[in-house]
Amino acid sequence: MNDALDFVHLSLGNIILQRRDVTLLACKQRAKFEGWLKFELAAVLASDNQYSQVTLEDNYQTRGRADISFKHQNIKWYVEMKTANTNWRADGLENITRPIARNADGIIDDIEVLKVKCPPDKGTAVFVIFPVPVRIWDDEPEKLTYHLHRIEEGTGMTKGTLLSNADFMEITDNFGMCSFVVEVV
Repeated sequence: MNDALDFVHLSLGNIILQRRDVTLLACKQRAKFEGWLKFELAAVLASDNQYSQVTLEDNYQTRGRADISFKHQNIKWYVEMKTANTNWRADGLENITRPIARNADGIIDDIEVLKVKCPPDKGTAVFVIFPVPVRIWDDEPEKLTYHLHRIEEGTGMTKGTLLSNADFMEITDNFGMCSFVVEVV
């Protein structure tokens, strides 16, 4: 990764862990929280003097809007964000069905948008998969990697790219969230 993406990834993890009250609610109810996370991430970027022109819902040079854009070292970055909820069961989670396959398709779509609309600027996909039971992260990773491989295949990424960029954060002893920050080229 580079400095900008490292900072985004670190900031994303800090937001999720520092606001466990919010992320716990999201996990328990399998409720998406992309809008809240977008504002939190933009605020962190705007508060650091290495990042300028932090803009919510910024227009691409062609058409359409990115969730966030910013400049770092005179390079403009566009960010597309997704929060993808899952069906996996664990103690403390409501038994609600969520379409993880459709959520993966949304991540694929965002990555494809970045590929088409970012150049000559840079793009990054930021997404969170939640809730992820600790047993899946520790003992049954194939249940997660199945969806990650779908995203990689759908976007032309090298197999294993997403898992190598995953950051698992425990929200409780039973479940957590996986965050991803991936440069799109």
